[in-house]
Amino acid sequence: MYSIVTVLGLVGLYWPPARAAPCGSAAECHLMRSSDDLCCGQNSHKMLPFDAGGTDLEQQKEQPSEKDQATEDVPASEYARLQWFLVAWLVGDCALLTWSNVPTHRVEVYNVEALIFPISISLCILYAFATIDSSAVGKRAAVCWVIWWVYQAVFTAISQWAAGKSFLRGLVYLIYFAFIAVAYGWLISVLRSELRALGSLDTTRITTKLYEIMGFQAAMAVIGATQGVGPKAFYRVSATVAFSMSLIYAWLFSVAIFEVAGVDTHAAMTKLRLSPLEAVALTCTGLLVLLGLASYMLAEQAQPKKQFVMAAGDASIASMTLAYFCTARIVWVARRRRLAKVATSIS
Repeated sequence: MYSIVTVLGLVGLYWPPARAAPCGSAAECHLMRSSDDLCCGQNSHKMLPFDAGGTDLEQQKEQPSEKDQATEDVPASEYARLQWFLVAWLVGDCALLTWSNVPTHRVEVYNVEALIFPISISLCILYAFATIDSSAVGKRAAVCWVIWWVYQAVFTAISQWAAGKSFLRGLVYLIYFAFIAVAYGWLISVLRSELRALGSLDTTRITTKLYEIMGFQAAMAVIGATQGVGPKAFYRVSATVAFSMSLIYAWLFSVAIFEVAGVDTHAAMTKLRLSPLEAVALTCTGLLVLLGLASYMLAEQAQPKKQFVMAAGDASIASMTLAYFCTARIVWVARRRRLAKVATSIS
């Protein structure tokens, strides 16, 4: 009913006016003028059902601007479903890791956990960066990241020792995963706060790539599972995990360098206008991607050789670590520069 009235109202507004018929008498002319004033007077648009609240200009004045909506702090309850989905996923991941080592080492379960391990990392990063418009989520994302990685550090070391690996290798995993828990937790928190300070509350542009990476990681996990997760598939699964992890960490470094530090992509790629630290960070990030591609090629083999898988994995860890320190320094300098500008403008 309202749609018909709306159409008729629009037709009435934009229909060309007809010529007035001659009046038979003065009384008829006065009656016609009165009806015209009633139907087509100055405030007649308020009588239309689709404009009952006043003129469009009045409604625009009453509604908040897009800038005000963008700077509005969203409560953490808006992302409660994502939070509890993340918690449930991480609990399931930790349960698989525990089951693979207690009371005995189960290679099949360990391989299944390894395939979903990169997706767990991406979900933690998604919870941190897709919720930038909510300041309350920042601490929760950091807590989830640290607790999950500490658990992974302890039980991954246990799994290495349960599988008969050397004590030193298990200790390396324990120390390195603990380093990721603290160092990358700090980096993610700083990147999140800097993006908020820069006004980048709408992260659709940068998180779109993250969605694509997560979809690719899920596809790799399914492919790896269908090819088998038995004891002979350990090194093939390890290569798959190395490739999936290289994608998400390369994305994180690119956000830090280009979005937060403000490195000009065009000048960096075409004119090589980079500081030495920026050049090293981008080189290590690119090397991480190339080593990930090498791991992908190894994962496509039925039984890749152990030495090649271990060499590609160790090289990926080395390049990722060097890229982290360079990127962290770049972000720290950019943050100090921004805070200095804020202090200067206030003074």
